[in-house]
Amino acid sequence: MNNLGRLSETEMELMEVIWKEKAPVTVARLLELFDEKEWKTSTVSTMLKRLIEKGFLMKKLDGKVNYYTPTLTLDQYKKAETKTFLNRLYNGKVKNFIAALVDDEELTQQDIAELKEWFGRKKGEK
Repeated sequence: MNNLGRLSETEMELMEVIWKEKAPVTVARLLELFDEKEWKTSTVSTMLKRLIEKGFLMKKLDGKVNYYTPTLTLDQYKKAETKTFLNRLYNGKVKNFIAALVDDEELTQQDIAELKEWFGRKKGEK
């Protein structure tokens, strides 16, 4: 999971649908799900190939049909992306991220109170 590539916006959109399906998907199924986008088979196939190369999907051939399965869950992806974000911008420290939000007045007093309550519950769980 450490060697995952970065997801583009479109790749993320595709992965969210694949995660939601909770079963191996085919190009045909994805074309059904993205009917309003009018994507071509070649477009979807290219994106799936990239997602395999980036480590997000595995492909299994059954007969003449390829089935695509995620290599990680959405929650695992979120955790990995969050760690990357924190490491890249905040020296890996959540405190630095929260401090930036507080300093820029992005957190309201209500947000701070909710965080305190949440941390208090977490501390009580240990």
